[in-house]
Amino acid sequence: MNGRNLTSPTLIALALAMPLAAQPHEPRVGDLVPSFEMTWVSKTPEQLAARAQAIAQALFGAAAGAVVVSPADLPGGEVREFEISIPGAPTWQVRYLPAYDEFRALDLASAYGSPSGDVGEAAARDAALAAFHRLAESGAIDERQYDWSGVEVASAWKLSATVEGTTFDRTRADYRFTLRRSIAGIEVANAGLRLAVDVSGHLSEWRIGGVTVASQVGTDGVERPAGAGVWQVRRIESDELRERFLREAVPTWADADIAWARVMYAMPDEAIPGQTVVVEPRYVVSYALRSRTGDGETVSSRRLIRSYSVADPTAPALDLAPPIRDPAPDPEPKTDSAP
Repeated sequence: MNGRNLTSPTLIALALAMPLAAQPHEPRVGDLVPSFEMTWVSKTPEQLAARAQAIAQALFGAAAGAVVVSPADLPGGEVREFEISIPGAPTWQVRYLPAYDEFRALDLASAYGSPSGDVGEAAARDAALAAFHRLAESGAIDERQYDWSGVEVASAWKLSATVEGTTFDRTRADYRFTLRRSIAGIEVANAGLRLAVDVSGHLSEWRIGGVTVASQVGTDGVERPAGAGVWQVRRIESDELRERFLREAVPTWADADIAWARVMYAMPDEAIPGQTVVVEPRYVVSYALRSRTGDGETVSSRRLIRSYSVADPTAPALDLAPPIRDPAPDPEPKTDSAP
């Protein structure tokens, strides 16, 4: 998320603490696992206004007032985002990205403020959970799609130093609570919400939205595939897939620095807005390759993502890493909240 570019006589930057490891569901060999149609669906202006209003009222109450939605035109008439004004929350900068059906918001008062204390993680968690429940009650989110017990917690930090570099300071800016949409306990990489609470205990940032899943929920509460989605049997253990990854993806001259590896749903990076893709749960590995130069220095590759079918041992691995692009202003990144 962006929006925290601060200017002052000191040099200020932000750093994210490593998130606490969540414990996502791991289907066992022999379990039935569903695949689902997934699509980046953008809202109509009417749908956008209705959901923006529901979110605003959930987070800011009746004082939010009637939201105003305005397209942000680019040269040529292309609209990549909408700006949303909330009369009762004028310090909030809110955008909607239609390509990824996602709201992103930042409280500028919090970003530029200078808090005098820190309420602590427990109090910040309570504030985020209260906001989550208000969003659910308003209908802005479906709380059945999220498991709060698996929330991931990280922190943003303000790093400051004098121009001469003679002094250095590191202070916490906020606590960030990330929840991914889940299906039968299996997380979806490209959908969910993040609620950030600053050290004063106030909501300071949020992201809500992501890919649309074609499913139906029965009276038993089980989410089942709709459309072209099907049920499959998991046939391959994660340990076996990890060994396959090490054999196939890691050259002899390098080591793999694995950030995380888990079974989850993940849209291919090349999927375009409006395109429907059938996505199965796969064993996904996020990693970098490390090697040594002739001078003994360690060099690392960019972050890579590779995935493997848990149902078909003959299926090829898929490369989910974004392609390398020419150096140019990049469009907004797709929703991908995997740690």
